[in-house]
Amino acid sequence: MKKLFTSVMMLLFATSFAFAQDEALVRFVDEAGNVYADGSTIDITEGEDDGWGGMMFPTGLYVENIAGEDIYVGITFNVKTLPSGSFQICFPVNCMNITKTGEGKTPEGEIGTDVKKSIRAEWIPDTYGTCTVELQANIYTYNAITKKYNLDEAGPKVTVNMIYSDNASVNNIEQKAQAVARYNAAGQQVSETQQGLTIVKLDNGKAVKVVNK
Repeated sequence: MKKLFTSVMMLLFATSFAFAQDEALVRFVDEAGNVYADGSTIDITEGEDDGWGGMMFPTGLYVENIAGEDIYVGITFNVKTLPSGSFQICFPVNCMNITKTGEGKTPEGEIGTDVKKSIRAEWIPDTYGTCTVELQANIYTYNAITKKYNLDEAGPKVTVNMIYSDNASVNNIEQKAQAVARYNAAGQQVSETQQGLTIVKLDNGKAVKVVNK
């Protein structure tokens, strides 16, 4: 009986330990705090005016510290498809501008207890297509002697598809501003969006490029 009790207690301890090991210290959330589970795929179909007459597709992702203490976090990324333009990520402070597919990582930064921090990541396209990026939030420890960060725990991973289509480009921008004129690639005014490149002038003084294949 004593051996059985000991075995049961050891099993419960092992199960509790495994659960504690699997418990996440960080998670991906949106601005409202909605959680994206590890392994999620997120489709972004709404673009924004980048302020320079073009489009950008923000991921809208934040990293939230749920460890119960201050931790150091870094983001690893794998740009799997990049049909045009660049992918930008500004975490924890400085921005990285990526213009080709491949893997990389941001510097590490401290995040306070129960704080969520925007990763400020977006695709800035030139033409239609889909930019697909895998993002993973990892926890690091800082070695004061070597003055280096060491990976402590791999965190959750999400895949983001940023989709630039005709509907995403014109509709989402013109909800905020109306088109007042359209021009073809030669600079001639036209009555509607053309095959190829069309410059759409808006009533807010800005212009956007629309490319129809």
